[in-house]
Amino acid sequence: MAQLTDEELASIAHDFYLSKLNIAEISKKYDLSRYLITKALEDAETRGIVKIKIAQGIKRNQVLEREFQKKFGLKEAFILQSHESKDETSEAVVNFAAKQIETYLKNAKVAGVSWGATMHGVIDDFAEEEFKHLYFVQLLGQAINSNRRKNPLAQDAAENLHAHSLTLPSPLYVLNPKIIPALKQEPYFKIIENCYHNLDLLFTGLGTLESFKVNQFLEDNYGSKLFQNIPQEEVAGLIMGRPYNINGDFFTSFEKHICGISMDDIMRTPIRFCIVRNRFKSDALLGALRTGVITHLVTSDAIAQRVLQKL
Repeated sequence: MAQLTDEELASIAHDFYLSKLNIAEISKKYDLSRYLITKALEDAETRGIVKIKIAQGIKRNQVLEREFQKKFGLKEAFILQSHESKDETSEAVVNFAAKQIETYLKNAKVAGVSWGATMHGVIDDFAEEEFKHLYFVQLLGQAINSNRRKNPLAQDAAENLHAHSLTLPSPLYVLNPKIIPALKQEPYFKIIENCYHNLDLLFTGLGTLESFKVNQFLEDNYGSKLFQNIPQEEVAGLIMGRPYNINGDFFTSFEKHICGISMDDIMRTPIRFCIVRNRFKSDALLGALRTGVITHLVTSDAIAQRVLQKL
């Protein structure tokens, strides 16, 4: 499916926020899946078409936090009590995550950031401070034709916090497995790879197979080849470009096609934040928690309960 225009996003947002149509009604009206309508609302917020402000304070579910820490070996779990509005809850998760990550950034020298609407929201919510000691590093190449953003998110984060950035000017996926080893011999990649070896923290959202398919260029030119040996019905989600199943097992055949940080460097990073605000990603979150990649989680109690129901 082609990317929705700003006018189309505005129409969907108008129906949801002002006309008070629910997701199912809007899905039927525009002949789009519920997932795509939810994503359109997120994109409308990301592009500044919709702005949401939350006046009430943030409350946390400490019982669920302790349960998630115990079940999944997390260093910290931040599980926020849901508001009546799913969009207020989503915004609260992003805003809270931004504050928590900023706290850790004060003592960090190198921080990695991935892609996605959730990451864009977190970075937009950073309070303007001076972090001249800090470098933001782009963890993955860019998904071709994925959005209209002018800058990589690492660069946006650096500008918001008066820090420094290193971007990775390459595609996210390549089909020829010889390209990645060759790219790693380039002087620039050696510099950024050294940063990957020394990350103090990273923060990321989660993807789904449907979010991959939404990018028509990726789906048409890469999907069938990247997933040719992977049963698509077994893909629970993607984290930092890598697909995994509900049991937390990665499909290792994918690794040679990913341009960016290695799994060894990911697992070497001591603080690995994951932010999940979309209720359709409970399968993706459960599988991601089982991979052991996540050390710090920010989500809502509604999403957390959906995860526990799947155990």
